[in-house]
Amino acid sequence: MSGISGWGAQAAKEDGAVSVVLRLHYADGTSEDHGLRDGYHFADYIGRFDVPGSEFAFPLRGQQVRYLAVHPLRSELIESIELIKGPDGSAPVVMAITVEASTDEASTDEASTDEASTGSLETGS
Repeated sequence: MSGISGWGAQAAKEDGAVSVVLRLHYADGTSEDHGLRDGYHFADYIGRFDVPGSEFAFPLRGQQVRYLAVHPLRSELIESIELIKGPDGSAPVVMAITVEASTDEASTDEASTDEASTGSLETGS
């Protein structure tokens, strides 16, 4: 994801307004909100402005692209992700979203692959 915005913070702010709400929709019908704040997660794209909640990724024509990670509080299946503009005056830019399997899920997948290759896969509920 991108931690940049137009008209965003040009300095770190611990108490910046919410620029984007990232809402995770779980398969069981519940949701979880993560408020991403201007000056903490997001910074103005126009130059190199570092903020504590995202990392500088690379320069782009004299401007910046940043990245950040959001860690779900639950390990259940996420059906969809919604981005909701916050009430501040910035214009957040999202370049990409990458989803990774949780550590528990990855371990289960690796174990299943190993067991399947030896013919000893057991399933249960």
